[in-house]
Amino acid sequence: MRFQGKTVIVTGGTSGLGEAVVKAFACEGASVHFCGLIDQEGERVEQSTQTLAGSATYYNADVRIESHMKEMVAAVVKKTGKLDIAVNNAGISHPAARFADQDTSIVADVMQTNLMGVWFAMRHEILAMKAANSGAIINIASILSKSGAEWMAAYGASKHAVIGLTKSAALDYVANGIRINAVSPGPMQTPMLDRAIEDIGGDMSKYAGGFPKSGPAKPEEVAQTILYLASSEAGYTTGANIVVDGGVSSG
Repeated sequence: MRFQGKTVIVTGGTSGLGEAVVKAFACEGASVHFCGLIDQEGERVEQSTQTLAGSATYYNADVRIESHMKEMVAAVVKKTGKLDIAVNNAGISHPAARFADQDTSIVADVMQTNLMGVWFAMRHEILAMKAANSGAIINIASILSKSGAEWMAAYGASKHAVIGLTKSAALDYVANGIRINAVSPGPMQTPMLDRAIEDIGGDMSKYAGGFPKSGPAKPEEVAQTILYLASSEAGYTTGANIVVDGGVSSG
């Protein structure tokens, strides 16, 4: 019950890692507010948390649109009086293609979602947290934030940018008591992974980043690292990027 009485925002909370994070915080007593674009999925996640110690509330909001993030943060603060923790998880991938063959409209959408979506959300989360002179933000990057991303240049570039935002914002707001960190997962058992493998026709030579020998992680395993960074146990940690990939990027 580390998060009893805490208010948490999670973007992209309707499936995969985001859903696991919503449930993990709710298990420990938090009031969780999460967004997505598919109402049916949002309602499903809400229903699945009803027996947990905390609560979860769904918002239809698009991280690509700054006004949506501003309005969501304002609604959460109006309802609960504060914002303690935010997890900026919403993100998309794209079809595997060599750099010069990738459709630029797809690249633009990846950047708008994975980079500007984090920027928009974090901007308004920080403004809310400054009022209390405290808070914790965790941005979700990828192991492709650490190296080149063959076949996946746009996705890799967007996740490199998330690390840059995280480190810079951490320096800007450390004096305000706001800790800002990143988590870089490797492959996870999520719908995004299923789509990626389908897209490459099962040709794992096109899967950027590689697979750990132990296989893909369960989203719940990665969620525990996120909860650690959000907790007082990580009270002196800011500007960090924690890799959770079963060792695949260590080879």
